[in-house]
Amino acid sequence: MHIMKRINLAIGIIMVVSFTVLLSVNLTTSTLARISDGTSNTILYSGARASMAVSSNNIYLTWWDNKTGNNEVFFAASNDAGKNFEKEINLSNAKGGSADSQVSAQGSNVYVTWWDNKTGDWQVFSKASNDNGKTFGDAVALKSVGNSPVKILKAPPSNTISVDTIVSASGDNEYAVWWDNTTGNWEVSFAKSSDGGKTFGDSINISNSTDTRSVGARMATEGNNVYISWVDIDKNTGQKQVLFRESSDNGQTFEKPITISSNPK
Repeated sequence: MHIMKRINLAIGIIMVVSFTVLLSVNLTTSTLARISDGTSNTILYSGARASMAVSSNNIYLTWWDNKTGNNEVFFAASNDAGKNFEKEINLSNAKGGSADSQVSAQGSNVYVTWWDNKTGDWQVFSKASNDNGKTFGDAVALKSVGNSPVKILKAPPSNTISVDTIVSASGDNEYAVWWDNTTGNWEVSFAKSSDGGKTFGDSINISNSTDTRSVGARMATEGNNVYISWVDIDKNTGQKQVLFRESSDNGQTFEKPITISSNPK
């Protein structure tokens, strides 16, 4: 009974977020960079934002801008409930474009993820701090499922897909979700670190559907439970569906997807 209540609560929270994605996934917004996959589908960076995480009296912010002359991901921490912030840190610090950063924290652990093309291909990177954001380890590249590169930059056509990275923490576990087309189809990927963000296991194809574009993923975690939602868009009809998957073993395995809602267009 308690498990069902927890799952229902998670579904309720994720449905609110997912319906927002459902309504906005085809919108073109003001952006810093655009990534084309060489087809009519273009990856579109989200508009500028500052993501925030809180753990006890610690407040962590991450954002991206081009004040260095290059798009970089920055981080700043407050250890006194937001009264003062330490000097910002350039987390990406690379020649490639960096954007769409997200932050999550639990205890003294802080995790930041973002998109970066410093290798020549667009990849998701993660950096972890185990001392309340004072110092960070090396950036870790999260390997997508599939091996097609995502690296061509050009102005987008009207059909655009917003990309993002989603990060969440539970104990020493860091969970990351994103979506890309490295399999040859748009899929939602999931990766997990069990050692405070130092290393990651193999990625899991969460959506795993060949007939739809899977985008707009969101994630929530509590204890051993990981909840992921996303939107599937039928390639032929444009019909949209909100789907949900749940893991009760820290993201090692996931139950089959559940269809929450369908929208004809």
